[in-house]
Parts: sequence; C-alpha cells; structure tokens
Amino acid sequence: MPVNPLDFQKSRTFDAKDALRQLIEGTGLEIASVDGATIVLQRQTNVSLTTVIVTAQKRSQAAQSVPIDMTTFSAKELDTYRVQNLQDVAHLTPGLLVSAFSESDPTIAIRGVSNTFEAIGVSKPVGIVVDDVFIPRNSAANFALFDLDSIDVLKGPQGTLFGRNVTGGAIVINTRPASYDGLELEGQETLGNLSDRQLQGFVSAPLNDQGNAAFKLTADVHSRDGYGHDLLTGSQEDDLHSQNFRGQFRFKLSSDLEAIFNTDYSQDWNHGRTLSLDTLDNVRESELGIPQSYARIISGSSFKIDWKVPGGGDLTSITAYRRSESSELDSEVGENYLYLPPHTTQYVERGADQVGTFSQEVRYASQKWAQGDFVAGVYYLNEDGARQYAEFSNGPLTDSTLNLEHVSTTSYAVFGDGTLHLPSSFDLTGGVRYTYDAKAASLNYSDFVYGGDFNANNVKANWSSTTPRIVLSWAPRRDFMAYGSVTEGFTPGGFNADASAQSTFTTPFKPETVTNYEAGIKTQWLDNRLRFNASLFDMKYKDKQELLFNSSTYSTTILNASKATITGAELELTYKATNWLKTGLTYSHLDGRYDEFVSGSTNYTGNPLANSPPNQFTAAANINVPIGWGYLVGAINYAWVDSYNTGAANSPQLQIPSYGLLNLNLGIESQDHRLRLMAWIKNASNTDYILTRSTQGVLSQHDGEPRTFGLTLSEKF
Repeated sequence: MPVNPLDFQKSRTFDAKDALRQLIEGTGLEIASVDGATIVLQRQTNVSLTTVIVTAQKRSQAAQSVPIDMTTFSAKELDTYRVQNLQDVAHLTPGLLVSAFSESDPTIAIRGVSNTFEAIGVSKPVGIVVDDVFIPRNSAANFALFDLDSIDVLKGPQGTLFGRNVTGGAIVINTRPASYDGLELEGQETLGNLSDRQLQGFVSAPLNDQGNAAFKLTADVHSRDGYGHDLLTGSQEDDLHSQNFRGQFRFKLSSDLEAIFNTDYSQDWNHGRTLSLDTLDNVRESELGIPQSYARIISGSSFKIDWKVPGGGDLTSITAYRRSESSELDSEVGENYLYLPPHTTQYVERGADQVGTFSQEVRYASQKWAQGDFVAGVYYLNEDGARQYAEFSNGPLTDSTLNLEHVSTTSYAVFGDGTLHLPSSFDLTGGVRYTYDAKAASLNYSDFVYGGDFNANNVKANWSSTTPRIVLSWAPRRDFMAYGSVTEGFTPGGFNADASAQSTFTTPFKPETVTNYEAGIKTQWLDNRLRFNASLFDMKYKDKQELLFNSSTYSTTILNASKATITGAELELTYKATNWLKTGLTYSHLDGRYDEFVSGSTNYTGNPLANSPPNQFTAAANINVPIGWGYLVGAINYAWVDSYNTGAANSPQLQIPSYGLLNLNLGIESQDHRLRLMAWIKNASNTDYILTRSTQGVLSQHDGEPRTFGLTLSEKF
C-alpha cells in the first residue's frame, strides 16, 4: 500500500535504509543490499509478510503500528483457511472462545470476558461490528462469513472509539466494497458429506462510464443434513439451512464526498441441537422425544457518508437500522420424561425474540499533523426488543409458565481519542468516552399451574459511565513498537426479563466495568519475513454481572455479585519462510479468578472464571507453490483449547474437557488465479469435543461438528 508522507511527519529521525523502505512501499521494489553508501534496489521476491491495514482507531493504519492487542485476517487469509463462521475465527485467534448452548444462545468470550444471558434487553461484553454498525444481540451476530475484506479481533475493553462501550473486546467485520473500476464476478460451489451443498457468489459492476457509481450483490445459500438425530422421533438434529444476501450501492458525489448504502437479508433454520445423555455411547444420538426447531431472520440497512473536509480531516456519518427475529423450541433436559428418574421433569422451552435497533454515529478524524492527530464523535442507539419465553413440561403437566417481555434501550455517547507525538520516538495516546444508558422494561408473567402471576410495566433505570484510555508507545524504528496502556470499558446494567418473581424482575442489576493494564510489543524481523507480537495484561472486573439461582424466590436472577481478576499473556508469531510458504503460531494464557463472589449462602470466591481456558494455541501453515501451469495451494491449522468450566460454581459436571481440532485443505489453482479446485477436511481426526454441558435433571452434553469433508470449485470471471 503506498505510504502517505503525512504519516511520517513526526518529530523523529530515521536512518537512510528505513526511510527508503517507507518511500518504496507499494512500488514493487525492495532493498536488495546495502554496501556503505550504496543501496541496491530490486523487484520484490514476495518473501515478505503482507502489510495488513486496519481501522481499529477509526482511520486506516498498518496493524503493526496500532498499540492495541489484536488479531487480524485479510480477505486472502479468510479464504485460505476457509473461515465461514465465528467458530472458525476462534480456531485461529488466541484468547477468543466461541461456543453455544443452543442456536439462539451463542457464547462469545474474549480473554474470559463473557456472559450467557438470554433475556431480552441485556447487553453483551463482546461487541460485533459489521461495516461500522454494532450488532446488539449475539443471536443476530453469528452468521455466514463470505466476501469479506477483513476481520479484526480487538482484545480488552473498547471504551473510547467503538459505537457501543464493551468490556471484553470487539470483533470488527468489514465486507468488500463494490468496485468502480470494472465488472467483477465470482462464484463458488461446494459439495460435501452429509449432503452438504453450498453456492456462494457476487457480482460487482460500475453503473456509469465516469467511474463514480457502482453496485454489488452477494449471495450465500447453504444446506447440510444433521450430524445428530433423535432416537425417539427419528428427526435429524444439528442440520443447517441458510440463505444470505447482501446488496451495496456506492457513489462518489464529488471528489471529496462518497456515500455507501448497504442492505442485507438472511434466513436460517434447523431441527435443534443434539443434547445427548452422558450414558449414551454415541454423542450424535439423543432421546429427547420432542420436535425441536430453530428459525431466524436477520435484515438491516445502513447509509454511510464520508466527506473530506476542506482544510483537512474526514467527517463520517453512519445511519443504520437492523432487525432480527428468532424462535427456538428445545429440551432443557437431555432425556425424555419417560426415562427420567422419579420426581424429575423434562422441561421444554420456547423462545421467540423480535429486536429492532436504530443507530447513528457521527465522527471526525483529523488530518495527521507533525504533532499528532485525533478522532472525536457522538453516538446514539435505540433498541426495542420483545420476547415470548415459555417453559413447560413434556409429559405429565407439572409446570407451565409464560413470560411476555418488552425492553426499550436508549444510549447516548460522546467520545474522543487523540495521539501526541513526543520526542525520542514516543507517542502519547489518550481517549475518553461518556456513555449514558436508559432502559424501560415490562414483564407479564403467567404460571398456569401454581399461580403467582404478576404484571410489571415500564420499570425504568439508567446508568452513566466515563471510560478513559491512555497509551504510551515507543517506536524507535519502523519494525519495532513497544506500548503500555490502561483502558476501561463498561457493559450497561439491565433487567432480567426471564425472571419468575416480580422482585427479581423489578430490581435492576448494575453495569460492570473492566480496567485493563497491558504492556506489549509489535515487531518485524528478517526484512519483514518474521513477525512477533506479544502482550501481558491484568484485567480488573468490578460489579461483574452473574446469573444465579435465588433459592428464596426460586427464580434465576442476574446480579452484581463479584469482583474478578484476569491475568494473562498472548503471543503471535508469523514467518514467511519462502515465497510459497507461510507459517504461524499463536498462544494465549489466562488465569481468571473470582476475587469476591458472595451472595447469601453462596460463596464462589477463588473459583476460576467461567469460559476461561487456561491455555489455547494454534499452529497454521499455507502454501502457494508454482507448478508450471498453475499453483499447488493449501492450508493446515491445528487449534488446542485447554479444559475449562462454564459456570461460576466450578462444578465438575460443567467442566469442558480439553480438545484439539485439525483442519486442512489442498488444491490446484490456474496460473491466472481465475479457477481453483480445493479438497478440504474439517476436524480431520474426528475429535469429539463438547460445546456445552447440561445438569438439568440429568447429565447431558452438546458436541461440536464431527469430521466433515468436501470439494469447493471457485471461478472468477
């Protein structure tokens, strides 16, 4: 990518070799040798790592120059490793865990920061951002990933720059924009076991000869038989059916003004998950005896305007509306009532959510001066959510309840973040964000067996927080940076609208905050063939939000019961061994503990933090070998996750065993890169690994995908 000279107008000096490297970046040349005062240039041999451009600080920057711990994936890397969903991203990212109890309740944890709340109106500590638009519900965030420009996983609190304040981190997804330059047409067809069928493709084309208007259409249609089934009903489970469509119109209204309109629609459904009894020999079999189902529709539109302000800087406006509708019926207990022990009930739950979200962000990114730069803006969000949640017994009627929930959320924020260039190659970055959140909730609760109905309307609460960020970084040369930072994030409070007691519902839980102390380095060696990044962090939870059963009201409640500390380290090593071989290693270590968690007779102080594997590592390699008439292409990656617990009680029955997953693909590509045929295998060793356990009534578990394999043909026209 060509270098903007303004990026280097700082009060610092460079040696001749480093300055020349900056000047020739993006020209196809590289430094071949240095002999005294003579520097010899040659055409690049491609034995160097690609510069990844990110927008983590709301302006385009090389990832290695951003003092934030992040894992980045370019469009090529996403394609190389066949990344199709957030679980695939987690298998390549240190410190990221993506799991699920059910389709509508995914667990996304960064550095052990997560929650598993299903109730409408609660907020998540990990933000999902697509094309600058925040996705408020996790159930609306785990979608098919195709035709992307990049994915950036930001670790730790993001309290000063992103649209929604979060405590754990953010997954930033950027789709590929329409091209003004000419027609682009690409398609992929996949055939695999379990009757796997997938069609993906896009078309992008200019709308006029002036090169100032273009459109793009993207489609992804996927179906696959289930890898589990119910022995009692004969129905398949863990099947997949999805349709995803995106459209974009891109306009240059003038040389300084561009507008992009995005719209999308997706629909997916299946027959529920395989919740298998621990005593069954085959984890792909269940004995639930009910017609499980899941269905979801997601749609949204956004309008983005970028204006290069006369005199310098960029003003950006993002207006967006998103809507999601989902319904799910599943057994909470891993066995049919006919085979349960006496006095044990098979509870079945049915949830149906409807959420609409409007958001508006306006921000200004200054030009880059010799002294520094800044970003400032305002953010508004309004979310309106309704949920019907029913729980009833399968078999003899012993329980039947219904929650009719409604929560309205309004959030305002103002933020600023700037960098000051100091002498001796130091930068000082400071930021602050003020967030105000207000929620109004209503719950109509009915118990059709035992009574205790209540109706609580328009229960209100509001919270505000000022979250700062300060970073000191030192970059004595272009390929080395060290930084230290203190950042704070905020997850709003709320109401537990899934409650079965009025006092539980009307008592709001408070926000949680996380303060992160971090030190790290970002380095490149061997003429940009070796990249080594590392970070150490210590994260302090205050008022951590937890889900706990209240024995006095017999209701599950969300409360602020704990303080917690998470310490850890993350390493990333990437090496371009030759022009056809690239390898990588990542590692993360977490030590998360509840410093204080006491509620009534419950005392979980000292227990490990839930969803915090002590160790995770990945090893990956990809090849692109010339073979005369084309290329031999392929990739392999192995991901290891240590054993961890999914609950604050640290119950042995909720312990997830450690596991390792191996994925690989191999194929051929034409010399002009227009045609490619790939054979792929996911979970090549057919490892049984548990996504979640259940202790309701009996011990049961839901396992991840078994070995799957297939062929993918890609064409570019």
